[in-house]
Amino acid sequence: MFDYFYDQHPNYQEPTLTKRRFAASTWENLVAGWSASPHFTVTQIGQTTESRPIHEVRFGSGPIPVIAWSQMHGDEATATMALADIFRFLSQDSKESTEIREKLHQKISLYVIPRLNADGAARWTRETALGIDMNRDAQAQNSVEARLLSSWADSKKPLFAFNLHDQNRLYSVGNTAHQTHIAFLATAGDEAGTWTPSRTRAAQLANRLTRFTQKYLPNKVAKWTDEFNGRAFGDTFQSRGYGLLLVEAGGAGWDLEKQSLRRMNAAILLDALVSIADETYLEESTDLYANLATNERQIFDIKINQAPLDVEGKYRADIGINLVETALPSDEIAYSWSIEEIGDLSYMHALHQVDGSVWDLPTGQDVSLGAQISSLIYTANNSITFDLSTFTAKIK
Repeated sequence: MFDYFYDQHPNYQEPTLTKRRFAASTWENLVAGWSASPHFTVTQIGQTTESRPIHEVRFGSGPIPVIAWSQMHGDEATATMALADIFRFLSQDSKESTEIREKLHQKISLYVIPRLNADGAARWTRETALGIDMNRDAQAQNSVEARLLSSWADSKKPLFAFNLHDQNRLYSVGNTAHQTHIAFLATAGDEAGTWTPSRTRAAQLANRLTRFTQKYLPNKVAKWTDEFNGRAFGDTFQSRGYGLLLVEAGGAGWDLEKQSLRRMNAAILLDALVSIADETYLEESTDLYANLATNERQIFDIKINQAPLDVEGKYRADIGINLVETALPSDEIAYSWSIEEIGDLSYMHALHQVDGSVWDLPTGQDVSLGAQISSLIYTANNSITFDLSTFTAKIK
């Protein structure tokens, strides 16, 4: 089914969501639409610290309970877009979608909180309005959102739980030049990393999803290291037997709005639901998943090899430059650049790598460590060889 869900995505993609950050009014309209649909039951199950509503979207009445939540971190919305796509798929009336919808409706009960940290989403921050990282609040539950998530999951006693995130764009698949597009983790539920039935079935499902994602993203699929972290919800829910699978959308080259990863997330989750309904995940080993390389940090956005550090050209070194996001009041995201590291960066890779060994640095250019820059120019023989602002225009 994975191929079908991936190929058909343009036909069920929610058209009102075209960017990762979107207005509260856009979200409210979507929630209103799901509330009016005969296929879903939408319930406000609580409020955030700043009294924004937290909704549960329920689909199906089958005997297998499944839960999923997105935007636990407010600035991680790729899966939120994918969930909106999935709800649209489940509302369509084509022959194929109707058959799948009816099967899922009979076999599973799906409960989704599609935008858990609405305060963080409004600010475009990882943390809640209190400045708390909710995914490190599973035990203390200092935030109202963490308390809600914990009690909500306990009330469902799910066979599977999907913890949906975005990770840093520049994680690499092991120590390679390959950018991690998707990462999985069947979290540990205790310090010993015991392979409980809960963790095993999550890994079996991850094994299936690894096989399909690698088909479309060869060398671009990784996993998180599985050290136990009792403060995290993934580890905590695994300890409760909830079959927790972490799914992370990383980076996809210069697709800054992550629309390609949105498509992959939708296919991953729909295929997972069908596999759970059919119980085909039980036929899986865990070998493919177990052999995935772990996330590492081996990539810059831009690396300039042996770039001049001064106008006279007395000093040269490698320069690593990364994009920086800034949330604007207009529900937009602005991008600038940061000089992350200067020195011997021969061990690092980059999405864009150039040789600056014969370049000159014109007067007025800032290449100091940590500098936030919007423009940077290098020349050779009085002609521009690299213009950062032109590069920025190309990738937007």
